[in-house]
Amino acid sequence: MATPSDLIYDKLEPGQVIGPDHHQFRLTSQFQTNRFGQLWYAEDLSTSRSVPVTLQIFDPALLKHQGFIDSAQKHIVLSKKFKHPHLAEYYGMFRHKGILLFFAIELMDGLTLEKLLSSGQANKLKDNQKKGLLQQLATAIDTAHAGAGQAHKGICPASIFINKQGGVKLANFAFDEAMTIADEMSNIPSSHLAYQAPESFHPNPVTVEADIYAFACIVYQLLSGKAPFLATDDESTRVRKELKKPASLNPEQWEILQSAFATDPEQRPRQATLLFKNIIEAGDKKEPQPEDDIPEPLQDDSVQRRRFWPIHVPDWAISVLIFISGFLLGFTVAFFIGLDNTGKVEMALDQVRTELQLAREDIAALQQTLRTERQDRALETETLRNELKSKADEAQSLHKELMDVKFADPDKLTVFTDQLDDGFKGPQMIIIPRGSFIMGDQKLVGDDNELPAHQVTISHRFALSRNEVTFNDYDYYARSMGRPLPSDEGWGRGNRPVINVSWKDAKAYVQWLALLTGQPYRLPTEAEWEYVARAGTDTNYWWGDELEAERAVCGECGTKWDGKKTAPVASFPPNSWGIHDMNGNVDEWVEDCYQDSYFGAPEDGSAMIDGDCEFRVMRGGSWFDIGRVIRSSSRYRHLPDSSKNSWGFRIALDLSDKPNE
Repeated sequence: MATPSDLIYDKLEPGQVIGPDHHQFRLTSQFQTNRFGQLWYAEDLSTSRSVPVTLQIFDPALLKHQGFIDSAQKHIVLSKKFKHPHLAEYYGMFRHKGILLFFAIELMDGLTLEKLLSSGQANKLKDNQKKGLLQQLATAIDTAHAGAGQAHKGICPASIFINKQGGVKLANFAFDEAMTIADEMSNIPSSHLAYQAPESFHPNPVTVEADIYAFACIVYQLLSGKAPFLATDDESTRVRKELKKPASLNPEQWEILQSAFATDPEQRPRQATLLFKNIIEAGDKKEPQPEDDIPEPLQDDSVQRRRFWPIHVPDWAISVLIFISGFLLGFTVAFFIGLDNTGKVEMALDQVRTELQLAREDIAALQQTLRTERQDRALETETLRNELKSKADEAQSLHKELMDVKFADPDKLTVFTDQLDDGFKGPQMIIIPRGSFIMGDQKLVGDDNELPAHQVTISHRFALSRNEVTFNDYDYYARSMGRPLPSDEGWGRGNRPVINVSWKDAKAYVQWLALLTGQPYRLPTEAEWEYVARAGTDTNYWWGDELEAERAVCGECGTKWDGKKTAPVASFPPNSWGIHDMNGNVDEWVEDCYQDSYFGAPEDGSAMIDGDCEFRVMRGGSWFDIGRVIRSSSRYRHLPDSSKNSWGFRIALDLSDKPNE
């Protein structure tokens, strides 16, 4: 028996007004059905003049699943943050009569990449048209990652709309759970499953690298005419299958594209635009532009026709502007020429030609202006250069003075150690001041799992070990407990940080130390770790935003240990709280279970403990890693029973709120 919602849904018709009283829409025409329900053209009646929009009206059967509604709410919250020409703009989620649920989206033409591929029309596209489409898609993917701090999770041709005005529009961000529910109801494997990375078959959250894999699948399909995988292919099939090189790619381009199909997500490129740029550059064998094609400079009176170019444009930008004008502006109309040779398209093409000619004229005028200004600016530039050098020298001097003041007397901080048996002492501990800080990637230069940046307040008293736990420390424990000694790789033991220890090994050490001393020793929480690593700063490293000599050991830090082995602890200056080696030397285990973002993370500095805790968090980077990985906000995950020669740990200790105790 049909429900009231089914009756309303089935009887939607042009001219009908739907939506809540404060925001209504008039249906114009239905142009498509999809896995979620009906797509309609409509007019937004809430504005001073009606605005054409697209409505995604959901099948009432889907709304019986609370998971679908939750997914829709998450999707709309994230998508409304995006303001980019190649990301579908969402205006909101609305109810009609408290029953129907729908999205209001910017006007879509209804053509998707899925239709283009299934109809065979994609095979008619010229190389430049394919490049333009993929470039716009890559830009949309990277922009979404930067704005949302997480993966799309459902990139596939069905989620890629192509408008005659505007080109590519990527939709359905973080709508994967809803896709899964819709697929289960239809009993037909959804097409988006064909573009999923191998790690998507596991319950662990996926990272942005899964989207790079999906993008690579689309690149492959558009170039070869065939999808690399089927929706029914399982993880093992995707790992084992040997793909055939598309004929349009040379061996170097094919090797670059294959890197995005790596089974290990960390081996894939992190940006779609970078992947595509590398592919294009590897096959770009264009000859220099003939002189006849370079626009002649315009006369002075034509300079007045410039519409938007500023005067001070660097010379290198001119060629880039010419490329962008021809490549991206022309893509949308050129794309549809391959599909529809109508008079409207010819008119649009003429308009684009006119715009391109005007752009060339503007650029030529710029060239003339720059030539006449260059001599006048030379003296000014030299003066500014001298002033900047003077100020840079002054800043460097002040920075050195500041560093000398900050790190002159770390021993004056509150340092203590516990006496163990046989005259042996435990690790040196430093009492950490209480306070608040912003945790996460404040510079937007890191990974998606470092977002969102959020405030954490440390109101409890605790101490952190001044150094990473050394072989001296760990060997004393191991011998006392009859545990095997971890390998030092032949680098030496003693004052070097212990390596080849798992999270479980680190946990066992602090439990032993707590039992032996009667003090609440433990592993630091992830928030405590970053709080101390920053030591009151908001930069990438405690000393600044860039790597500096004699600050840390990593794969590119400029020390004799770089990329070879660990350094003895305290080989470099401590941060302003007296703590050594928070950045680099060895990765450090912390208490927390790994989550792929900071959504829902504790704000009081406590550990995130959730679910079965399959992975534990590791912080700080190591002697082996590039400089980007040793940033104070960088974070990674590993299995708690795994170990490596770049992994170690340091310890924390809870203190009484009464300082004298």
